[in-house]
Amino acid sequence: MSQERGAPASVVPLEELSSWPEELCRRELPSMVPRLLSMYRHSDSWMEHIQILKILVEMFLPHMNHLTLEQNFFSPVLPKTVKLFDDMMYELTSQARGLSSQNLEIQTTLRNILETMVQLLGALTGCVQHICATQESIILENIHSLPSSVLHVIKSTFVHCKNSESVYSGRLHLVSDLLQALFKEAYSLQKQLMELLDMVSMDPLVDENVDILNMVTVIHSLLEICSVISSMDHAFHANTWKFIIKQSLKHQSVIKSQLKHKEIITSLCEDILLSFHSCAQLAEQMTESDAQDNADYRLFQKTLKLCRFFANSLLHYTKVVEV
Repeated sequence: MSQERGAPASVVPLEELSSWPEELCRRELPSMVPRLLSMYRHSDSWMEHIQILKILVEMFLPHMNHLTLEQNFFSPVLPKTVKLFDDMMYELTSQARGLSSQNLEIQTTLRNILETMVQLLGALTGCVQHICATQESIILENIHSLPSSVLHVIKSTFVHCKNSESVYSGRLHLVSDLLQALFKEAYSLQKQLMELLDMVSMDPLVDENVDILNMVTVIHSLLEICSVISSMDHAFHANTWKFIIKQSLKHQSVIKSQLKHKEIITSLCEDILLSFHSCAQLAEQMTESDAQDNADYRLFQKTLKLCRFFANSLLHYTKVVEV
């Protein structure tokens, strides 16, 4: 019997399926994807979940009709993916306080969970990259499950990384390499998602539709992420703010009435205040140490630049949207 004819997903081992050639994946797409989706829905194993997800994204997603991705792929897959991530995050947080160099079992368990989460983020990155590569102009309604799911996972990741010192009770060094990998993967995923969202087109003649609500939700979610990463990565924080303001102004003719302008302005004002206080504190330290070209001075310059960026952003935003 020729191998090229393929076999049911319930029969073919996942390891073998992951090595199928591109043409076979394309030909067997109509029969294989429903079976893989069924396996994905009913599987209780985290590792099997990730294995199936990677096969779907890497082997079959490239051959799917982009107009039906929401209905046939994102809607069936992503809610379970988000739940999987939330379950892993809960397990990670619940067991983190038991981490120690003596307890190798918990150490191995936590490291395995973190490695699985990194792979899950990688699969989501593959979804986002596929959309960016195959569509010049994106209608948000056609992929609306993707941004919301990605943003949920990104925010949860950043919150966990931000709180890691307290979560791991002084034993952070035992998992710090994987936490860094998780942060980098989430950082990369958000950059890819912002690239995708920059390709979204919206009809200015439409007063209100699902697309508008989706874009508003995206902007508000990024605003929440900004508050999480403000003390973690200043450059990334500023770039996220640039994107929020750019998209708010780009689509203002259709989303202006739906945006929470007060929250956006309040957050900008808070960031101005925080960066200003940091500048004042650093200036005082430099005066006391009487040093002008040390690390404090370079940090003062960066913080001052950040303060100026927030002030200019606030001025530009309020002027354009006329709130």
